[in-house]
Amino acid sequence: MREVRLPDLGEVDDVVVVAWLKQEGDSVAVGEALVEVETEKTTFVIEAPEAGRLAHIVRRENEKACVHDLLAQIE
Repeated sequence: MREVRLPDLGEVDDVVVVAWLKQEGDSVAVGEALVEVETEKTTFVIEAPEAGRLAHIVRRENEKACVHDLLAQIE
């Protein structure tokens, strides 16, 4: 399993998960948009680090996440 973690977004400590663009069981390609997260100032799209199947979503919509927190797993 490959972990999808919240990357370092600069001066941002935490975000809120706005929307998952893929659902558990969906196939994903490297660089494909997976999830939108929001800071106090802007929205970011987190991309898939590798191809596979989105096996498990850890942080659900409206949940907070900090830098390097586990968001999902791809197999």
